[in-house]
Formats: sequence, C-alpha cells, structure tokens
Amino acid sequence: MDPSSSPTWAQRRQVTLSSSNQRNGHPSDLDTLFPAKKQVLELNGSAAPTASPEFESSTDNLDDSDHEFGESEHRTQIDNEDATHEALVQRCRQLQEDVEVLAAHMEKQERTHERERKEAEDERLALRHVNAALERELSGLRVERDALFKQSARMVAQHTADERQAEDEREAHDELLRALAQQQQKTEILELTVTSESQDRVEARKALDKAQTHCRRLEEELSSAHAQVLHLQNERNTLKAALDATVTGAAGFEARQLQAQDEVIASLRADLVQMDFELKTLSVDKATLEEQVEKLQLRLAISERSADYEVVSLSSNNTIDVMAKRKDQKKRTTIRPVSRRAARVRERNHLVVAGDLLFFAVL
Repeated sequence: MDPSSSPTWAQRRQVTLSSSNQRNGHPSDLDTLFPAKKQVLELNGSAAPTASPEFESSTDNLDDSDHEFGESEHRTQIDNEDATHEALVQRCRQLQEDVEVLAAHMEKQERTHERERKEAEDERLALRHVNAALERELSGLRVERDALFKQSARMVAQHTADERQAEDEREAHDELLRALAQQQQKTEILELTVTSESQDRVEARKALDKAQTHCRRLEEELSSAHAQVLHLQNERNTLKAALDATVTGAAGFEARQLQAQDEVIASLRADLVQMDFELKTLSVDKATLEEQVEKLQLRLAISERSADYEVVSLSSNNTIDVMAKRKDQKKRTTIRPVSRRAARVRERNHLVVAGDLLFFAVL
C-alpha cells in the first residue's frame, strides 16, 4: 500500500512536519518565510499605474535585488528543508528506538507471562496429582471400611449360626432323651412280659408236677403230661432265647444311645470352650487397643504442648511396652528437638492412627 495515496497519511505527515518545525523553531507556513518579498510585490503592484521612467529604472534595480534576495531565500528554504529532513530522520530514528524498546518490553512481558503461565500449569498439575493421591487414599480407606463392615457382618452371622446350631443340638439332645425314655418304657414292658412268662412257666411246672404225681395212676395222662412237658420245655427255651435276645438288644441300644449322648456332650463342651477362648481373645485385643489409644492420646497431648520437641521411645517393641505398662513400670524416654513441619506431620499421622484404632475398637 502506497503511503502517498492515503489522505490520512498525508494529514499525519503534515501534522508531524508542523510539530517537528515547531519543536525545531522553524515556521510551518510558506507565507511567513518571505514577508519582505510579499511587501515588495505589494508595493510594486500598487505603484505600477503611476510609475515614471526614473521609477521604472529604480524598479529594475529593485527587481535585480529582489532576484538576488529570492535566490538567498531559496537557499535558506533549502537549508530549512534539509534541517527539517534531518529532524525528521532523527525523529524517525527515535521512534524506531522507542518501538524497539517497546517491542523488547513486550517480549519480556510475554516471556514473564509465559513463565507465570507455566508455573501456574505446573502448580495445577501438582495439585491434581496430590488430589489424585488423596482420592486413592480415600478410596483405599473406604474399601478397608467396607471390608471391616463385611467382616463384622460375617462375624455376627457366624455367631447367629452358632447359636442356631447350639439350639438345634439342644433340641436333638432333648429328642434323644425322649427316645431313650420311650426305649426304657419298652424295656420295662418287655420285663413285665418276661415276668408273666416266668409265672406261666412256674404254673406249668406245677402242672407238670401234678401230672407226674398222677402219672402212676394214669399212663395216658402220663404220656399226655409228658408231651405237654416237652412242649412246655420247648416253649420255655424259645421264650428264654427271645428274652436273652431282647435283653442283649436293649443293653446294646442303651449303650449306643449313651455313647452318642456322650459324644454330643463332648462336642458341645469343646464348642463352648472354643467360644470362651475367642471371647477372651477379643477382650484382650480390645484392652490392648484401648491401651494403644490412650498412649496415642498421651503422645498427641505432649506434641500439642510442645510442637518443637518430640518424645521418642527407647524401646521399639509394642509387646514390651504393653507388658511394662501392665506391670506399672515407667519407660525411659529421651527428648530431642525437631522442626515445626516434622512436628505437624507427626501430629497428623498420630491423629490418623488414633482415628483408625478408635474405629477398630468401636467395631
């Protein structure tokens, strides 16, 4: 685009020239450059109708002097234009220097903004990583909490199942006792039957004696009595065998019932002993956790009183600490200075551990 073809550029150039001329002390109007020449021309124009020959000769002399003066004024104008051009060149150089300084300043500001933007981006990424780590830790704690809830639910369900199983075993034991009572009643009935059979056998023996008494008198009665005796003997043997079998079966059944009852009682006693042992174990674990919570609370109180010092135990074995506390033994400690940041980190860790232990103790 040609700068000379734009009217705004021409106006700006004219304003720049006028301002440059004003700063350099040069007039901006061409009429002010030649005031004497204008006066001479006006005098010539006004005196032309009434001029005489002498005046004409003087006019010629004036024209010559005017020509010389015009040449000197022309040289002066050229010198002024050169000075104006030199001032414009200096102004252009100054503007170029200002533009370069402004460009350097803008470039410096751009680098500063870019560096600040990178720092903000790095800080944002670091915060995002920290947030992701905290979210992972929170999800892990949630998973652990859900696992603990599930474990507690399983323990409650197992305890309920154990109680139900114990109730079923008690009912089975009662059923066995009732069956044993019924079997004893049957045994008593069989014994009564055997007794009645024995009485019958005694009566038969009496009848046999009577038959033997009368056998001498009546052989037919003797033969019939003898046959009856044989029959009664066979029947007696059969009843005796049946009685022996019944007594043996009743004794074996009773022994088996007693053995089964003893096994059930032994199993129930073993389950009871195991449940008692688990209860004692849980009680000991609860007491240990309560002691650890009290110890952590004591450490937290000590760290809150003096944030510049940390109490470090000389022993690192928790079992020894518990045994020493149970025996009312005082444990030696040493105090060493630490930084405030480390104290704050330890205080936060103690709070997290104390919260976890309280949560386990509540469960």
